[in-house]
Amino acid sequence: MSVAGTMLSGKTESAIAQNICVDLDGTLIATDMIWECVLELARSRPLMLLLLPFWLLRGRAYLKERLAESVYIEVRLLPYRQDVLTMITELKQMGSRRIVLATASHERFAMAISAHLGIFDEILATGCGRNLKGKAKAEALHAKFGNDFLYVGDSPADLPVWAAARQGIVVGSKRLAHQAAAVTDVREVVEVEPASWKSYWDALRPHHWSKNSLLLLPLVLAHRWNAHAWALTLSGVFLFGLAASAIYVINDLLDLPSDREHPWKQRRPFASGRLSIASGMAIAPALLVGGIGAGWLWLGYRFALAVVCYCALSLSYSLWLKRRPLADVFVLTSFYGVRIVTGALITLTPLSSWFLIFSMFFFFSLALAKRYSELMHAGALLDSGNSGRGYRGVDSPLLLTMGVASAFAAIIVFSFYTRSAEVGLLYPHPEPLLLIAPMLLYWLVRVWLQAGRGELKEDPVTLAMRDRMSYIVGAACVLCILITFLWR
Repeated sequence: MSVAGTMLSGKTESAIAQNICVDLDGTLIATDMIWECVLELARSRPLMLLLLPFWLLRGRAYLKERLAESVYIEVRLLPYRQDVLTMITELKQMGSRRIVLATASHERFAMAISAHLGIFDEILATGCGRNLKGKAKAEALHAKFGNDFLYVGDSPADLPVWAAARQGIVVGSKRLAHQAAAVTDVREVVEVEPASWKSYWDALRPHHWSKNSLLLLPLVLAHRWNAHAWALTLSGVFLFGLAASAIYVINDLLDLPSDREHPWKQRRPFASGRLSIASGMAIAPALLVGGIGAGWLWLGYRFALAVVCYCALSLSYSLWLKRRPLADVFVLTSFYGVRIVTGALITLTPLSSWFLIFSMFFFFSLALAKRYSELMHAGALLDSGNSGRGYRGVDSPLLLTMGVASAFAAIIVFSFYTRSAEVGLLYPHPEPLLLIAPMLLYWLVRVWLQAGRGELKEDPVTLAMRDRMSYIVGAACVLCILITFLWR
């Protein structure tokens, strides 16, 4: 966000209206309170979402009233526009001007925000069956101040308010500023850049798509190098990624309060306000329909059902299971397993039971490392109970113990796996495969070392895609596999 021109374009103090009326949604905050309420209802009382259409039938004012009664919003965590706050504060300091919060949001939230910021002298908001938006807001402000007020707004819905005002400040695009200038004296434009493609791309978490390469493992382990099988599986990787990104968007929306308090998650597109909640609620179903629908048509019902199961489990995780200690890490582990099984279903490639057991312990250790790292970075947030997780700081020794133990269990199972009948059929001399065990153990212990030092700030599998040592370990493992074919 940038401010066009100097403060009030250098105009004199006496030229400014005595009453400064400031809109809330999209102006003072980079979000919309009604969408914030809908998300909080989904988090805390999801079944009540079924009542939304019936509330809306009785009018937007009634809808806002019922939402305000049903949810609690932590207003201190909302993404405030600091440029707008600074400008209002400067206006207040320029003289005996009255600062008014004039919003279509419910008065309950307006009062909470006013108490939090401490800069408003008066509040006009939706309440008592009246939705204070557009013409209704213009009439209320004109009845109270005549035309002696400056209005700060952000959308075309504010044009009737600007028309009733003596002056205006536009928070938005230059196009909107030109529209407002046709009906009032625009004193300033706080230019807000539209959501960039990069923000949308970041919301899809493309760096997590590396985990979808697990769909290729069944083909690699079975030594199936058929071009058609690989083409089908690679298309499955892409389509699975679309559906998984939809879940990431939903998860980010449901995690807004905890993400806004988190040391690094607060920079995510939705938490920071770079993307609107409404855009996220449009993107998610489009990605789901695209991934599952195209998967059914191209790869068959098995793939589609596997993706549906993954999405259902992920949604359950986002809504409930992630707040259940230990249950959450078992579910995180299953996400990796589902990917492997889905890859096998695409081409009906059999999987070794030894490998599945190894995968369970291996990814369970990584899931615990992720949770342990969160304890290291947000211990105070976890102890306050506002993290969206069910852990406390005192749980870290247990997670550490289970995670390291699971890492060693995975290596033991892998060692037995190299001596199994399935491996004997694929490798003429499987003995060198045992050398992979200490390499994997080194990689896992190194992950835990990073977690203990507070250096693990993201998913371990995602981090591995940018870690030089991970590539060295991977190359050494591939070399061991090649040696099995040259062993005499």
